[in-house]
Amino acid sequence: MTDREQVLLEGPGQTPGPFSFGGFCTLLLIMFAAWFPLVCLLVGLSRPAGWGDVADSAASVASTSAEPVGEAREADFVLPILMYHRFKEPVGPGWTRFAMRYTVSPEEFEKQLRFLRDTGRVTIDTSDLAAFLRGERALPERAVMLTFDDGWREQHDVVLPLLQRYSMVGVFFVHTGAIASDERVDDPARVYMTWGEVCDLQRAGMDVQSHTVTHPSLPRLEPADLDRELVDSRRMLESRLGRPVEALAYPNGDFSPRVIEAARRAGYGLAFTTEVGIVHDAAEPLEIRRGIVLYSDTLDDLALKLEDESGERMALDYAPSIVPSRP
Repeated sequence: MTDREQVLLEGPGQTPGPFSFGGFCTLLLIMFAAWFPLVCLLVGLSRPAGWGDVADSAASVASTSAEPVGEAREADFVLPILMYHRFKEPVGPGWTRFAMRYTVSPEEFEKQLRFLRDTGRVTIDTSDLAAFLRGERALPERAVMLTFDDGWREQHDVVLPLLQRYSMVGVFFVHTGAIASDERVDDPARVYMTWGEVCDLQRAGMDVQSHTVTHPSLPRLEPADLDRELVDSRRMLESRLGRPVEALAYPNGDFSPRVIEAARRAGYGLAFTTEVGIVHDAAEPLEIRRGIVLYSDTLDDLALKLEDESGERMALDYAPSIVPSRP
């Protein structure tokens, strides 16, 4: 009987010799199982340095790109807003620490403007800030806002020419009840601007906004009086300037939830406090913080107030030692 005939009789599962086809396959499997771990170990040891790091790096990039990059970039943006009042040399018996807090000498103010220019600062107005907070407009990387409260005469005579000299814009908050008639333009006793001087600011490209009518503490007013202070000031300014007025500075920095709601009803989109701090992209439009500039501030102090993202440096107070002694 031939080998082929024996296979046909015994069936496909049987072979005439010691190495059937099934046995051969089994042997291959045993050898593969025995050698595979050793082969993997040798390959792992011999791969080039950094091999596989590409995958790790790609995973890292994918993880980073999944973060809200735009939100993180916006959260990093801060806007310092500087608050000024009077511009003169504090001399005489009337100058107290309180008065010093709201006064800067004209010479120092010019130094500050020069410093802002030389450090690449760009001044903005209230329309820029409102558009930014609404998400409609980006601000310059080194934006700053300069605000001037009350409508003092020297804000026209001293501040305006200096702002023009350095090609900067300022925001002027005036309380309309104190603005003098144009007949008093030459009155040496006058301490506030005339309406003609307020219009000079407007024509020069400055931003004139509301500081109420009589500069009261708004939270103490009855509802009707509160509305009158907010509405009448806005209407008067719009009539004189011929353009919308949409920003307010709370007199004395006094405000409350009731005052905020009244300001919103009166049509204000922005309102500025005297609470110290820096404006971030998530700032409340009717609770804008500012930092006061003091008579005692050096340029180093000003730099700290501008660059400190926490806003804590905005609260740097005057040093008692610099208050002039009374004669």
